[in-house]
Amino acid sequence: MRSALLAVLTLVVLVGCNSKQVFHERVSFDDARWCKDSVVRFSVSVDDTLQSYNVEFSIVNTDDYPYANLYVFSDIIFPNNQYVRDTVEFILSTPDGQWLGTGMNGFENIFQFRSNIRFPQTGTYVFAFEQAMRCKNTDCSVGGVKSVSLSLNKN
Repeated sequence: MRSALLAVLTLVVLVGCNSKQVFHERVSFDDARWCKDSVVRFSVSVDDTLQSYNVEFSIVNTDDYPYANLYVFSDIIFPNNQYVRDTVEFILSTPDGQWLGTGMNGFENIFQFRSNIRFPQTGTYVFAFEQAMRCKNTDCSVGGVKSVSLSLNKN
């Protein structure tokens, strides 16, 4: 009995650990509202310029989210303060209105933000995200977005 319990515990620990993940951080929004002026920043320390990485961006939305997609301005700021800016569209529902994603407390969608990238220099990189939906209210906020997160995984 004791050895079976130990085997199950060992399996749980091995399955639960993701040795490829080197960074993960989540930012939650008060009242599930992402305001236009709430720029989300993730600071990632990079020590290895030879390793390639995948960058994942995830969004947790509720049934209250009024759109099928979410536009986001993204910046990657390098340690030398150079940056790359882009506009990204994340699809959150099917054309017939069915939410994509999984979860019990909202719908989490995980998107491959960047694939197989190498960082050209060591240091701290900042990944910044700002919701870019058209303003429908005075504070330019969009409701139904509970949180966003960023993960950096080794290839």
